Amino acid sequence: MVNGSTSRQESASEKLTGRFEPRTGAKALVTSDRAVLLVKEHHSDGTPFWTLPGGGVCPHETPVEGLHRELAEELDCHARVSGPVSTFWYAHGTLDASVSVYTVFDCSLLSEPAPNPDEGVFEAKWTEPDSLPSTTLPQVRYLCEDAVAGTTVSE
Repeated sequence: MVNGSTSRQESASEKLTGRFEPRTGAKALVTSDRAVLLVKEHHSDGTPFWTLPGGGVCPHETPVEGLHRELAEELDCHARVSGPVSTFWYAHGTLDASVSVYTVFDCSLLSEPAPNPDEGVFEAKWTEPDSLPSTTLPQVRYLCEDAVAGTTVSE
């Protein structure tokens, strides 16, 4: 803690009270021209939603290691991972009622993505921020719009 403020990492690792259990995750913000790479997943009730590629980070992994693993599992692809550009929270509607805090990294693909339904990724597509699918998570929508506009910055 410096000057009475906590870093993003410190606040993300604090214990939450109530029914939510914090989980660490990493997401890839991949852009090309004015488009952003999104993946289609399903909520626990089966309804589809669009988000950034990535997922949970295992306790023995760094966020970057976890992101590399998630990209390989979910999209059978590899990426160059640069620095973090943002973070966002996501409350899962699953039975374990967990909350994830995702660090979002600027990434560039080194191979073509191929969605893996066995890992919960049913589609991947490039889309421009002004034509994001209506079921894009609000946090992701905000990041995509800012990223292509050039205003997403590390916090």
